[in-house]
Amino acid sequence: MLKKKLLIVIPAVALAAASLGIGTPITHAASKDANTQKIVAKSETRPTLRKGSRSAYVRDLQQRLKDAKYVISVDGTFGTQTQNVVREFQVDHNLYSDGIVGPATWAALDQNKIDRKQFTYAQADQLATNILGDHFLFASDQVLRQDIDGSLYYRLYAKNTGVTYKVFKKFIEPVK
Repeated sequence: MLKKKLLIVIPAVALAAASLGIGTPITHAASKDANTQKIVAKSETRPTLRKGSRSAYVRDLQQRLKDAKYVISVDGTFGTQTQNVVREFQVDHNLYSDGIVGPATWAALDQNKIDRKQFTYAQADQLATNILGDHFLFASDQVLRQDIDGSLYYRLYAKNTGVTYKVFKKFIEPVK
């Protein structure tokens, strides 16, 4: 009899405590940057998506990846193509590459959208031209990537020399 009462009382107390915020963990670190806090908070309100998911969230995910210059169709179905593109995005942003879209991947997608406005492909192309000269012909997938240290860059391939460069906001370096 006592066990039955505890089975009812304990979940009720836990539910009440959760609604009051007692004992709930803070899921993101405090940051000086208000945009970062908003991005993390927003990403935590979206569902985790994986292969087999079908929803407007999947359509939003696919559109964000397409806007970030990844080759993907927008159909609202999380299939093998979407999983592979998500993995590519995760690798490009130094995330664990499992093909599952959780809070960290949502946050990286949100941040990538802001970063692409602050550092455009046109700026990277112009910097490479200024540094290497206008006789170089560049090819690129125009995907904004993130280095291990968090620096953003575009990959540009110099057709004339066969060398690939990482073009950061203020400098370039050949890819080793």
